[in-house]
Amino acid sequence: MNVVNLDSEVKGVEKMAVSSGFFKKIQRWVIDNESGELLFLPFQTEGNPYKSKILLVGSNSEPLLEMNASDIQLLADTLVDTKKFLDVFQNEVAEASREFKGSLKFASWVNENFGEQVVLSSINCLNSKNTDIKRLKKENDPLYLKGFEIFKEVINEFQPNVLIIQGSATLKLFLEQFENQLLNYQLDDLTMSVQELEEKETITKLSLNSGKEVNILVSRSMGAFGKEGRTFRKFKENLKQLL
Repeated sequence: MNVVNLDSEVKGVEKMAVSSGFFKKIQRWVIDNESGELLFLPFQTEGNPYKSKILLVGSNSEPLLEMNASDIQLLADTLVDTKKFLDVFQNEVAEASREFKGSLKFASWVNENFGEQVVLSSINCLNSKNTDIKRLKKENDPLYLKGFEIFKEVINEFQPNVLIIQGSATLKLFLEQFENQLLNYQLDDLTMSVQELEEKETITKLSLNSGKEVNILVSRSMGAFGKEGRTFRKFKENLKQLL
């Protein structure tokens, strides 16, 4: 099942072989030390995530994957190869939310128009059913808390230029996790609606552990992006200025 049309050649992106060092990082991110199971989905992209300028953030990791720890090499390979990811997990992708499918379309649009790749991630990288996540959140479970920590490791590892926060639920969690690391912002501004924030240029900057400052953009859920993002005109203009 084709969820998003991808060109046979992705602009400006070379296929990436996962090195032994990077594989160890992925292994640390995806495996729960207590159970030894693959419970986290830290990112997905096309090519080398270290060369990406854009990281698109949702609230929960998608699609929901069910894999054995013995499949970790296959998983690692799909994390840097979108076509392989869509092929291996076509059933899971078919059942994913409109937001995730819209994120794929947005990433394809960015590559087509700007020659840039987008890294997809989530503010909490725990890859579990929404009902389970709600329960674990209520219980302040270590797995739920680790999901946030993995995301923080991901952005500090890849150090993108632009972080796009999509949707009000993600924005709320982002502010809870990173408020102390945000630069030059007015709290009142960040209480505006997502639709209003989408019209703005960089709303704030996030200071990473390295000292790098990442531009923060806010958008509606990419479930509303469609093929060309016609209703995202101002947001697309703002993004273009940062690339």
